[in-house]
Amino acid sequence: MNWIAISALEVALAALCVCLVVLWMRGRRAQRRFQVLGDVATASEAATTLEETFAAICDILVPELADFCMLDVIEDGQARRSAVRVAPDGNPEIERGLWEREPSLPEHITQGKALEPRFIERMSEAELRNLAHDEGPDLAFLRGLGVRSAITVALQARGKVTGALTLAVAWSGRRYRSSDERFIWILSGRIALALDNSGLFADLEKAERARAEIAETLQHGLLPPPLPHIPGWSLAAMYRPAGAENEVGGDFYDAFRVSGGWMVVIGDVTGRGAQAASITALARYTLRTAAVLTDDPLVALATLNRALLARSGTALCSIAALVLSEDPRQPVRVAVAGHPPPLLVDGEDVVEVTTADPVLGAFADGEWRISHSAVEPGCQLVLVTDGVIEAAGEGGRFGEARLRVELSGAGNPAHAVQRLERALHAFTDGALDDDAAILAVARAEQSSASAAVPRLSMVGDADG
Repeated sequence: MNWIAISALEVALAALCVCLVVLWMRGRRAQRRFQVLGDVATASEAATTLEETFAAICDILVPELADFCMLDVIEDGQARRSAVRVAPDGNPEIERGLWEREPSLPEHITQGKALEPRFIERMSEAELRNLAHDEGPDLAFLRGLGVRSAITVALQARGKVTGALTLAVAWSGRRYRSSDERFIWILSGRIALALDNSGLFADLEKAERARAEIAETLQHGLLPPPLPHIPGWSLAAMYRPAGAENEVGGDFYDAFRVSGGWMVVIGDVTGRGAQAASITALARYTLRTAAVLTDDPLVALATLNRALLARSGTALCSIAALVLSEDPRQPVRVAVAGHPPPLLVDGEDVVEVTTADPVLGAFADGEWRISHSAVEPGCQLVLVTDGVIEAAGEGGRFGEARLRVELSGAGNPAHAVQRLERALHAFTDGALDDDAAILAVARAEQSSASAAVPRLSMVGDADG
């Protein structure tokens, strides 16, 4: 009787031990699976690209859950392989073959009609034939994998199927059960979210790059053009945008042919960045078009004024325009709208040739007038934007007095622009807080050397 009792006790203890081991193994398995879910959820945080997220997820799943796995992206009902991972103890040729192989996903997943997983608990010859793309090489390749079980689940994000995950076990001897199917279905949601986050950031980065490329293209299109050769006249100019990362801002200059001569303009628009660039484009091309069609600078200014007033929000633009006649005996016609007036440099003397009329874009009934300035041989007209006069340095603002001192005695346009640019660079220590532009014009008879090579200075060219 005692022996029977002892035997029963031993059996009970053995059964208890087995139960404890099973519970411990299940607990450990559950802990590992929770770890997998956590790792997948954070996979996109460390990755910087969608491809890196794919790779990170595959590293989590293999060999922990599978001997090999595949991630496919679905676009317009078509599957495209995006990632493959094979366990280290697998044949390297398997990974290459899986990469090259066209995905064989269930139609209900590629079409997003239903989201039930495809669960093959025991891979049979019939299942292999259903998966194979042909009865020859592809079927032979699938047979060579030795797959025991496989699960394919859809990856759904924001109500749309964007991909699929396939996990398979083969040479490890493992086999998937219904509990594995349920877990992998839960896992697919975490993977879809991680990929969606990475894909969203990737799309934002792609869109940002596209916007940057568009902005760069537009900026280069708005940069002041090289000054043209104007018979009988010598010109020099400088343009500097504020900030090392900008190439175009609110200041501009231009020179173009009109009937009987040329129009030379310098301008400054309100704002910075994209807003300033858009107003700059409007100002330049409106002035060009109106001046060429009418041969009248006042009509050109009035046309631009109406265009600025028609914009939503405030859009102001100051302009100083010179009309250079092909006849050297004719004086220069000058029109100024809210801009620093042109300075006539005659040896040591520097004087304004006119006063400014209203800025453009402020008043619907604004009126502008034409002044005349005789630019004799040895003299020149110099135009600057507020970015020069208002430039900040240790001594305050650059100012009009300093501007006149630097221009005094300048012999030709190239010399005047070079002196101003050097003085501006030294005063601001090369750091402008606003865009700056300079334009100088003289009769060519007294400055033939400078007329031969029109000058355009950009950022970093302070030494001329």
